[in-house]
Amino acid sequence: MADLTSIADELYALTPAEFTAERNRRAKVAGPLSAEVRELPKPSAAAWGVNVFARLRADELGQLIELGELLRAAQDDADRGALQQLGKQRRALVAAMAREAASIAGERGAPVNAAAVAQIEQTLQAAMSDADAAAAVASGRLIRSLMSDGLEPVDLEGAVAGLLEGVRLPVRAAPIDLAAKRREVAARKAEEAEQDSVAAGSEASSARAAADAATARHEDLEAEIDDLRQQLEDMQREASAARKEAAILEREADAARRTAERAAARAEEARAALNALPGA
Repeated sequence: MADLTSIADELYALTPAEFTAERNRRAKVAGPLSAEVRELPKPSAAAWGVNVFARLRADELGQLIELGELLRAAQDDADRGALQQLGKQRRALVAAMAREAASIAGERGAPVNAAAVAQIEQTLQAAMSDADAAAAVASGRLIRSLMSDGLEPVDLEGAVAGLLEGVRLPVRAAPIDLAAKRREVAARKAEEAEQDSVAAGSEASSARAAADAATARHEDLEAEIDDLRQQLEDMQREASAARKEAAILEREADAARRTAERAAARAEEARAALNALPGA
């Protein structure tokens, strides 16, 4: 049966989105290790970025760790010239590798933000200052980011899943050309910017077409409103004329009714007079 470290090694190779479901699945079949597996925390965004970099760029990480060893040796020897030169290399290398780690994380579907990139830099710097921190980074099983003050050992409490014993530090294949690394990062950023530009252009074209369609629809509706407004004005004039005509007809009807009433009264008087005659 696999031990906790080997299980963690597989889990922390997954993206953060995949981690929880697979951890819970593994916990169900881990037997005596079930509780320990279930308690393995999902890595932070920065830790995930460092883990994926350590797994996919082991040779570059080896260059970083070797530079850290050289820095520590220069500090022990109090070699100020070497410290100054190596310090410049360290800053350039750490910045380039942090950006590359962020790029790889994005390519794997788990992009990291600027704050996480800064934490990745801090973690890589910690790996250069402390051999145990270097082993933690090389394990690919970081849970959280690391930090070093350059004086005290790096705090690794709760920072790594599984054991550090037996972790092999990566060995550099060849020195890294910092200028080439910067060009590579710049080229990748330029390509991403170009892709963003194309996508933005497509979105702008779609938005322009939608705006043109909305403008045409607005103009159609305005024309329809004008027609309806004209019809309303015509109907209002017809209603006003009909109202006046109705008033005239009403007055005429009232006059006709009064005339009819007077005629009826005269007819009634005539009948009464007729009935009053002798022999009627």
